Amino acid sequence: GDRQLSRGEKISLVLILASVVLWFMGYNAVTSKYSVYAGRVLALDYNMTLTIAQAAAIISYIPIGIIASKVGRKKSILAGVLILGSVFALAGFMRAGSSIVIMNIIFTLAGVGWATISVNSYPMVVELSKGSNVGKYTGFYYTFSMAAQITTPLLSGFLIDKLGIGYSVLFPYAVLFSALSFVT
Repeated sequence: GDRQLSRGEKISLVLILASVVLWFMGYNAVTSKYSVYAGRVLALDYNMTLTIAQAAAIISYIPIGIIASKVGRKKSILAGVLILGSVFALAGFMRAGSSIVIMNIIFTLAGVGWATISVNSYPMVVELSKGSNVGKYTGFYYTFSMAAQITTPLLSGFLIDKLGIGYSVLFPYAVLFSALSFVT
């Protein structure tokens, strides 16, 4: 049956969904704009950094799940957000001529940070459900994550293009949303 959430569980649900929106806003701003950023700011025609980040995430999903089962989902997510925000802050200092090796290390860590968040956040939402309403909670998670993925290219693009700030805002934008997700 459909159980009612306690007040504390409702607060937890709202906070985790707010966090989902915020970390997707930060991460997807980078993934949606990085190829243009790489060309304009880093003067690179092509690089593998996003592929490296995804590969690192894929490789780390299972180990992160094992670690989270020992230390807890919340602590794991907070560690992932710290990793992600820190590497985005470091990436903001990369310019044309910066070391590709350093960039690849930064994006490897970004992939691990993102995996740490994503492996643990969906279960936190769904564990509030009961049998027959798992789909409803899955819907909550995907509604909030997809809304952020639709919104962030528009918002970050507005800051980059329409306000004339340029691509230098990309990584500070990602750091800001990562920091906000840490708070929620």
